[in-house]
Amino acid sequence: MTVKMAIPNKGRLNERAIELLTKAGIDLGPSWGRSLNIKIPNLDLEVIFVRAQDIPVFIQSGAVDFGITGQDVAAEAGADLVLLQNLRFGHCRFSVIVPEDSKVKSAKDLKDGVRVATTFPRITKAYFDDIGIKAEIVNVQGAAEIMPYLGVSDIISDLVETGGTLRTNHLREVDTVMTSDACLFSSEKALKDAAKKAKIEEISDAIKSVLDADAKKYVMADVPRSKLSEVEKIVPGIGGPTVLEIAGNKDFVAVHAVVAGKDTYQVVRDLKKLGAKGILTMPIERMVE
Repeated sequence: MTVKMAIPNKGRLNERAIELLTKAGIDLGPSWGRSLNIKIPNLDLEVIFVRAQDIPVFIQSGAVDFGITGQDVAAEAGADLVLLQNLRFGHCRFSVIVPEDSKVKSAKDLKDGVRVATTFPRITKAYFDDIGIKAEIVNVQGAAEIMPYLGVSDIISDLVETGGTLRTNHLREVDTVMTSDACLFSSEKALKDAAKKAKIEEISDAIKSVLDADAKKYVMADVPRSKLSEVEKIVPGIGGPTVLEIAGNKDFVAVHAVVAGKDTYQVVRDLKKLGAKGILTMPIERMVE
């Protein structure tokens, strides 16, 4: 039995999704980049490349069993999906945006009949309905930022990452409707099949091991034996550091440990102060706890 996984074929989520699969040990083979579907027989997996916007619908319909797409896309599709895990990339926010010279300070300052250009009509309508404003939703396909300038709309609702595009187009945010990350989704239907569920969870766990490793570093150092108790406080590791004897050297021991990536600078500095030598830090590809 083969499970089908969908990932975005292009756009802001594609590159990182491919990287996660590759680091997780899922070899997409030589046809990657040319073929829209790749079968990986040794894993009972077929990877299908489709538009991010189509993935929620494909999962819900059963065309694929699970896939990677943004929370914003899933919300816009209105599909009934099961969130397997947040993949912690592709972060953005979906905002209500007005011309920078507007006197509007909050979306609640807007009046009934306001025209809102967006590529996310479902999310936008639900938001304005929720705050009690009767907005006219203008559905556009891309480049919503130009719509107020052209007179097509009064304001827009759109995805924002850094805000640079808004500033360039003399726009500003007044409210955040939702935040969004890339996530791994499945469906109740797929997860009711025991064999599919086991395979989906296996691949999800492999991806999680890559994400967990990305936030860690592997540290190795030769430290004075007399300072070992102090070293253990600096590099506690997952279940404590690994301490190894060094052949022909009774005064030093080798210490190996996993540390948080953000702490690497401080760890190296503190080890050096204790007289450690040969300090090495290395990236970790996968970490299974």
